[in-house]
Amino acid sequence: MKPPHHGLESFMSNLLRCGTFPWAGDLWDRPPLCPPKPKKGTTRSFSRLKREEEPSSYLRWVPFEGTLPPDAVSNWNEYTGRLEYVCSTPTRGCNTGAHVPARGPFCFYPYGNWERSTNVFKVLVNVGGFEALGWVDDSFGNVPKNAVEGCPSIDVFVGRNRYGLGKVSKGQRAAFVMVDGEEVWDKWYQVLVVKKGPANVTVEDVTYNVSGAVERGEDVTLVTSTVRNEGCRWARRNVTLEEATETEHDWELDQSAFAAVRGVLRAALLTFNGTIWEATNVTDVPWVGGASAGQYVAHTHVVEQELRPRTACAVALEGRRWDVRVPFAARLTRDFGDGQPHRVAVTGWARSRTVLGVRPRVKECWPIADVPPCAA
Repeated sequence: MKPPHHGLESFMSNLLRCGTFPWAGDLWDRPPLCPPKPKKGTTRSFSRLKREEEPSSYLRWVPFEGTLPPDAVSNWNEYTGRLEYVCSTPTRGCNTGAHVPARGPFCFYPYGNWERSTNVFKVLVNVGGFEALGWVDDSFGNVPKNAVEGCPSIDVFVGRNRYGLGKVSKGQRAAFVMVDGEEVWDKWYQVLVVKKGPANVTVEDVTYNVSGAVERGEDVTLVTSTVRNEGCRWARRNVTLEEATETEHDWELDQSAFAAVRGVLRAALLTFNGTIWEATNVTDVPWVGGASAGQYVAHTHVVEQELRPRTACAVALEGRRWDVRVPFAARLTRDFGDGQPHRVAVTGWARSRTVLGVRPRVKECWPIADVPPCAA
């Protein structure tokens, strides 16, 4: 579709047909796009909304340095049939537009009746996909709460319509986009917003890749005791060996950007069944940039040992300590309580440490030298 012509006659014709009026003076030179007519019974809010000054820590503008940064915010442009990425440039004040990798290292933006381009720009990045982004309908220069700004403290916001990405200007009370190399304006548009507010965070749907496990095992001595027979005859001695071991479980994400995330981990614990590691019962564990859980296991063994006269023996409680790291995939869910949870795919590593095969063993015996000799 071609944009409307620039002539005054065409402009007035479109103006009357659209039923909109350009409030800013420089819009007389801009071709209008006719928005769809509102349905009967619907109303539009033109109230001025106060925006938050502090941007989200996960949503940021990153300078373009030749390649597209990870987690760049994209938009599918049905008119051009291609994916475009949100960009911003301080050129000519503040402008937002579209970066299309196939068109080179440029940010294309609408300005002064034409599509412009610059190689000095930033790309909007949603680190890890953590923030819940959405497009909200608005009109006449208004923007919803938590609209994404193109530049700090300037009333220019990221917008779009059916022709693709552009900007929403409060001062000019319209959205501006690019159509076939020209700048066009529209009174009805969508604005990019970031959802904010309290949210319950859950790391869930954890799936372990046991085939990728990396494990290490070593023999350990938990406790040692000495039994003595200072007599001159064979004797039977009992000794009780007691020790507790801790089974530890840790989880961490590969995405270092989520180190400050707090919530709950819902995952199965990994246990060793004597042959392989397997997932057991699902449990909830507090998550503060990672999660840790553990439990103590008491080991008690009574050892009965027959000792030679004037002999001492060392008796130990031994086992094998296993340490395994298993990769996992999961979903990080942010529930704002509005019935529209935001989910992000994440990966990480689970680590389990435990002592298995605990058993008593007589390690060594030796003669006792510091006792009186036996009577002949």
